[in-house]
Amino acid sequence: MIAAFARYSLRRQMLLVLGLPSVIFVLCIAALFAHQSSRALDQALLERGRTMVRFLAPAAEYVLVSGNREALEGLMARVLAQSDVVGVGFYDAAGEGLATAGEGLPSRLAVPGHVEGDEIRVDSSDGKIGFDAAVVAVPAAVDDYLEHAVSKTAPVVGGVRVVLGTARLDAEKRGVFLTVSLLVFGVLAAAMATAIRLAGSVGEPVAALVCAVGRMADGDLAVRVPARARNGELQALEAGFNAMAEAIAESQRTLQARVDEATVQLAWQARHDPLTGLANRRAFEERIEQAVRAHRRSGDQITLFYIDLDHFKAVNDNCGHAAGDRLLAELGVLLRGRLRSEDEVFRIGGDEFAAILRGCGNEDARRIAEGLCAAIAGHVFECDGRIFRIGASIGLARMDPDLQESDALMIAADQACYAAKHGGRGHVVEYPLPGAAPGGVASA
Repeated sequence: MIAAFARYSLRRQMLLVLGLPSVIFVLCIAALFAHQSSRALDQALLERGRTMVRFLAPAAEYVLVSGNREALEGLMARVLAQSDVVGVGFYDAAGEGLATAGEGLPSRLAVPGHVEGDEIRVDSSDGKIGFDAAVVAVPAAVDDYLEHAVSKTAPVVGGVRVVLGTARLDAEKRGVFLTVSLLVFGVLAAAMATAIRLAGSVGEPVAALVCAVGRMADGDLAVRVPARARNGELQALEAGFNAMAEAIAESQRTLQARVDEATVQLAWQARHDPLTGLANRRAFEERIEQAVRAHRRSGDQITLFYIDLDHFKAVNDNCGHAAGDRLLAELGVLLRGRLRSEDEVFRIGGDEFAAILRGCGNEDARRIAEGLCAAIAGHVFECDGRIFRIGASIGLARMDPDLQESDALMIAADQACYAAKHGGRGHVVEYPLPGAAPGGVASA
């Protein structure tokens, strides 16, 4: 073989030595690019689906527990509005479908009796990938806070399924393959020209390409080939490699940006009430724990309001729940406007709200609470030509040496609200209640 090779002219030997390995090398690069980009796109879609269903499950807890059909359909519409989503379904604890829309949704879903940790099931068929997750119940009743807090396994109230289509992913893969094919053709042409003209100057640029390919195969999509070549052909080869790497990296960035956007949106929905836009009970429990820790560290003044609307049922009974929802949205705006910028307000139940005040003195807290009572009592709600006026009963509790735990503070505020509700309504009651033993938290 060596003797036969020696009979070729120097031109042909250079073409064989540099041209044939260059063809194999570039084809390997193309194969590696195609393989790496395909894996990256597949992994990004799988991670996006897991992220969506991971945040959708907590967001679906309220609608599954409450049975609010309007909220359920609204949540479903928001999920279907996301790109690549071709189906979404909500199921009860027995696996029966409550609401489904789109493709790839079974009539029944295998819902486990209980879950521990993050359990997401993934299946794929016919260009669709399904993601299933159980919806667990989070303790909501304040009086039962301590009892539920010790449970390590949350009860399952239903399940959700999100189905993503792979049509766009397949189109992107075809686009990447076409780009790689065109670039391979250009790079091969440059490599052959380099072999003909400057065979001896290809060593260092090729070594740099080999190193870059290895890093790309290891998942480093930011790798680029430095400009080391001194002739036009090898400079074109380096530029082609960088163009392919940039195309794959840009596809990855685009997919990641979409995943991040969906993650942020679902995270917001998991901790906010969709009707009023206020933070929900889950966020309230997190924030009260943070406030308690801040009080323990630096002695911050923490005041908690429990706000229970009076005569709200009359609006629902006479005008329907849609009117009641509109009134709740108006009151959410009113509460935000009456509190200070550093205060936080939450919707923690049907017609129940809570507010956390930081660094607020006793007199100021009392004045703010009474101002809220007056503002809600003065709010005029009109529906079908009828005028409704509601009120609010507010329980106020401050963190002090007798109230050092978040659950004790919430129970105290709830007792004070109960006393205001059953003591005439429309006014503020502070904890400790009249006649209560100092430091005691009597049952309401």
